[in-house]
Amino acid sequence: MEKLIHHFIDLKEVTKRVCMGKTTVLQWEAEGKFPKAIRLSPNKRVWLDADITQWMLDKHSGNQNQGGVQ
Repeated sequence: MEKLIHHFIDLKEVTKRVCMGKTTVLQWEAEGKFPKAIRLSPNKRVWLDADITQWMLDKHSGNQNQGGVQ
């Protein structure tokens, strides 16, 4: 059985991976369009890399199924 290893990524890394700006990521998170961050402290938010990867895969498969932007 394969053991999954999860990593936290910060907002800077998230924006690189999804090719969106910080403001958009945070706005979409607040609107429920993006995975929720994990608060490590009042000033530090991170995401699980697996959650971001899954979000990207979901967006990709949705675009293929609908022939455009969701």
